[in-house]
Amino acid sequence: MTKLDMEEIKTLTELINEKLGITISEAEKMGFRGGGGVSTSGGETVEEEIVVKTAFDLKLTGFDAKKKIKVIKEVRAMTGLGLKEAKDMVEGAPKTIKNDIKMEEAEELKAKLEAVGATIEIS
Repeated sequence: MTKLDMEEIKTLTELINEKLGITISEAEKMGFRGGGGVSTSGGETVEEEIVVKTAFDLKLTGFDAKKKIKVIKEVRAMTGLGLKEAKDMVEGAPKTIKNDIKMEEAEELKAKLEAVGATIEIS
């Protein structure tokens, strides 16, 4: 049994499944083989659902030490935090500044923060 090739193993598996009354759908078979698109027996292709990310997080990963005060002011302006909270957030980098925002807003805020010396990551 150790000298069987893949085709013989497949045939043997199908015979055993048939004898035991086990049915494996085409989708499950493709999953076992690591196939990308799932094909049904009718020749139709079942499309995999693609998830598009719509909410992003803006994360402060670092800043220029010489421009720390400007970064704190900008973080304070965009988050509405008090001076102490904004300072703690900047000094505690890496920190998430804003959660669940649109990509356009994230890009805009990233540009503003990078202009004052911050290093930003959008995730």
